[in-house]
Amino acid sequence: MNSLPLRPDFSDDARAEIGVRVADALAEAVAHGPYAAIRTARSLTDDELRLGLDFVSTVLEVASSSARAMASVLVERREGSSAPALH
Repeated sequence: MNSLPLRPDFSDDARAEIGVRVADALAEAVAHGPYAAIRTARSLTDDELRLGLDFVSTVLEVASSSARAMASVLVERREGSSAPALH
């Protein structure tokens, strides 16, 4: 992974691209175990780590909202249906 300085003139797209690359590199490393993930994280610059964290936190927010929406719809459907609920 190339080390890129975080410049204030980076566009939002450039910042997102770096965040995605960092998250992707760490996802690949995790498949090889926690020590590989730590080694990969240590190879990143502070700016890359910040942008990676920013990207991952955004993904987690979206996933959390999506999970709540899906759960709400399942509850609505269960309440409106006479079919037995899935456990």
